Amino acid sequence: MKYLLFTLGLLLAGCAPDIKPGAFALKHVDLPKKLTESNPAVEPGNMALPESWWVEFQDPGLNHLVDMALSGNPGLKIAKARLELAQASVMTSKSLTSIHANNVTEITRQRKSRNGNHSIYNGKTSTIGDVALPTVNYHLDFWHSDSELIASNQSAEQMEAAQLRQAALMLSAAVIKTYFSLNTVKQLISVQTEIVNLIEDELNIQDAAFQAGLQPASSLITQRANLLDARNALAALQMRSEIMRFSLMELLGKKPRETLPVVSAEATIPHRFRIPQRIDLNLIAQRPDVQAALWNIRRNSHLEKVAHAAFYPNINLHALTGFNSIGLSKLLVPGGFTYAFGPAINLPLFEGGYLVGKLHESEATYDMAVHKYNKAVFAAIRQITDALATLQYTRLQLDNRASSLELKTSQEHIAESGFRTGITSKLPYLKATIHMDREKMVYMEESLNWLNSITDAATALGGGFGKWSL
Repeated sequence: MKYLLFTLGLLLAGCAPDIKPGAFALKHVDLPKKLTESNPAVEPGNMALPESWWVEFQDPGLNHLVDMALSGNPGLKIAKARLELAQASVMTSKSLTSIHANNVTEITRQRKSRNGNHSIYNGKTSTIGDVALPTVNYHLDFWHSDSELIASNQSAEQMEAAQLRQAALMLSAAVIKTYFSLNTVKQLISVQTEIVNLIEDELNIQDAAFQAGLQPASSLITQRANLLDARNALAALQMRSEIMRFSLMELLGKKPRETLPVVSAEATIPHRFRIPQRIDLNLIAQRPDVQAALWNIRRNSHLEKVAHAAFYPNINLHALTGFNSIGLSKLLVPGGFTYAFGPAINLPLFEGGYLVGKLHESEATYDMAVHKYNKAVFAAIRQITDALATLQYTRLQLDNRASSLELKTSQEHIAESGFRTGITSKLPYLKATIHMDREKMVYMEESLNWLNSITDAATALGGGFGKWSL
């Protein structure tokens, strides 16, 4: 029997087409050295980004919010459920390599037809009993189709785990950027409120000058328009604050009416961002999305082999023992014992092109998985290069704004000194303070851009989530 099965397999092997060579995955990447070696905004190091890289901001409030999001965000829970579903599929597929046994016991009251082929029982009513001891089934995995299917499901499990890490990476980035935006807009509201008060002081002084006949009414109209513009800008910032707060609540998985945890006043803003000194394919492969693409290639490679094994005979072993009798009194006596065993062979002789079509389908799916991986690598390269270039120019803009703010602050100090000593009136001092405050607000926005650039760079480098514990 064993030789017969192998002979049949060899005969059918001649009808099984070979798996064609698939698409080629990227093996090497290059980045412009100026983005890492000559970039004043980065500090090359010897290690990849650590987990929880955002602790460098030294902001306990931020750390707490990210932890809350990673444990309570609904989208992340969906990704975890998908991982659990993949784990269940692995468990199900592993059962293919095990012996399956079940038991069925039946007692029926049945009348046999007079016209049936039942000999002396025709036209009589009898009680028929069947007591089946375990019925055993076992699939002989000669062609490794079961093991390949298990391997494909295990790869799918790893792919879902990587996608969960990717979801956690993007969630942490969203929380960090929203948190910084909310903190910044609160500071902007404080400064804009001061600007509104200063413009009101200007208006009061000009109104007094108008009442004394020292100033025309046109200047009052202009000042009132300035006040309205300042109040509108304040209202826009307050609206922006509410939007940021609701966005942060959604990321945390909380309802809008719930209380937002207290956040810190200011984070420590690093002057340079530490990145790995060598950015190559090994580092890019630590990104969760690239990991998922790699596991998808492995999954489809195993499915190709499953489709190829379908051309060979499918062999199962069956065995059963039990008791059968018409009439319960004789059911469990030795004469009622029955058994059966033997192989069941499914020979795929004429499939009308079905198996060939399934094989070509698996080959095309494999090629698609490779192309998706290559696309993910190219996207990673673009995101990293964009992030490093943005870091460089955002840092330059921030430094320029810092210098401009320093100049406006010096002008404000000079105007204040002139007012305090009586050399000038209060109006020049108020105007200089307003200009300084507006420059301060621009600097805050540039600081936010710098923090967002750091977050984008960390996200592009994988954010330390390549080995994040699930």
